[in-house]
Amino acid sequence: MTDTTSTTPVVGTVEHVDPTTITIETNVRPGETMAPLTKEFIASIRDHGVMEPVIGYRDEQGNVVVRAGQRRTLAAREAGRPTIPVYFGAAPTDEAARIVEQLIENDQREDLTEGQRAAAWQQLAFEGLSATTIAKRVGRKASEVRIGLRVAENEHAVATVEQHTITLDQAAVLIDFEDHPAEHAELVEVAETNPTRFDHAVQQVRDKIARADAAAALTAELAEAGWTIRDREPMYGSEEAKTLVRINYMVTAEGERVTRADVEDVEGREAVVRATYGGPEASLFIPKKIAKERKYRDANAVAPLSDDEKARRKMVRENRAAWKSATAVRQQWLTTKIAGKTLPKDAINLVAEALTGNRWTMHRSLERGNATAAALVGIEGVESSSYYGPNAFDGWAQEHPTKPLHAALAVVIGSYEEGMHENTWDSGDPASAAYLTRLASWGYTLSDIEQMVIDRTAERAAAFEALTAEQAESDVDEPVDEGDYDDDPETQGAA
Repeated sequence: MTDTTSTTPVVGTVEHVDPTTITIETNVRPGETMAPLTKEFIASIRDHGVMEPVIGYRDEQGNVVVRAGQRRTLAAREAGRPTIPVYFGAAPTDEAARIVEQLIENDQREDLTEGQRAAAWQQLAFEGLSATTIAKRVGRKASEVRIGLRVAENEHAVATVEQHTITLDQAAVLIDFEDHPAEHAELVEVAETNPTRFDHAVQQVRDKIARADAAAALTAELAEAGWTIRDREPMYGSEEAKTLVRINYMVTAEGERVTRADVEDVEGREAVVRATYGGPEASLFIPKKIAKERKYRDANAVAPLSDDEKARRKMVRENRAAWKSATAVRQQWLTTKIAGKTLPKDAINLVAEALTGNRWTMHRSLERGNATAAALVGIEGVESSSYYGPNAFDGWAQEHPTKPLHAALAVVIGSYEEGMHENTWDSGDPASAAYLTRLASWGYTLSDIEQMVIDRTAERAAAFEALTAEQAESDVDEPVDEGDYDDDPETQGAA
């Protein structure tokens, strides 16, 4: 055994040291999250010793300090081992260097959790290192480090990433939903069980919250204006239903639509606000006697909808909202894709197919000024214009001479995007289905509503093919009876 009390080990050597004399350095892995010293682990160390050297150095006072291998050192103490192997490296020059070395050592063993890694990056930030510098020193992308730092600064995000199997990217996104526990839990479940759907689920939840916020704003506005806010509409047959009348579909004696402004002076007016997919809606009620005095009448006295009609309307509303959410996710993904240095290998094929086989969609978008294409390449504040309006995309190709295909692809993709609408999911459009299929081949994860475009297109094509085959079969001529054939040229065609 080497006498470690009087010699200075050479960097890169291994020596055996009494574990009770070793100082354990603070680790990037918090003590409470370090794997426990189980009886089985201590017994293994007692019987077999420390098989893999711990990593350490000597400080200025000559003390042996362990940088990596704290758990093995503690177990060796518990097991009563006289010595453990220590691999001696150079003493750290600063705190940041110590943290970086521990990070790399733990990353190579793949033992760090995402939360611990983010906390270590935060320690480096406290030491004055920028995200870019941290990224270079630990071998990560600067964008990853920035996301990790954002997570580390949020206790709720740290707890989430420690308690669930999610990425730092996902944890950073979930910060926005801290005040919405039900939605937060829903998104955590998606992240763990179906991560490819995470972006779409996030957008749908964002839209849901936005609808709720808009409804809350309208509720506050009505309450401030003196309306009594109800939780729900009066039940049919109830006493309230006998005394209140809904004005939303009523007209005046002159046939003009009754508006909210017309009844702002009415005492006893009440409102029910709903968060709908098209925006907040308010059902407005006034006393029936007032409506009668003002000669308001129902302008929409039609037969009530059947259950099937109601279900169809509900499905259409929900699918339109899902399409809106999917469009936001898809176009954000496309923006990143088009901004990349390397485009998909068959990008030029899509351009050629669009220009030669989908000219009307291309024409409409070009005529309106390529507004969506401009947005995809980062040109902000552009709206569709008329034929004579400005083309927001003018000059972009000249300003980016090394990206001619990027320009062409943006125009084509922008045209496809403008060619789709909130009912595309129900249209069975072959061009849209082919376009979405191409995006999926490039790595985009289709949402259920986008997949519906492809499925319905295939269903309608199959139905058309079956119908065509059936018609072709029914149109086969009956066999001709040659005995009835008149071959006399003088009588053929005679009336």
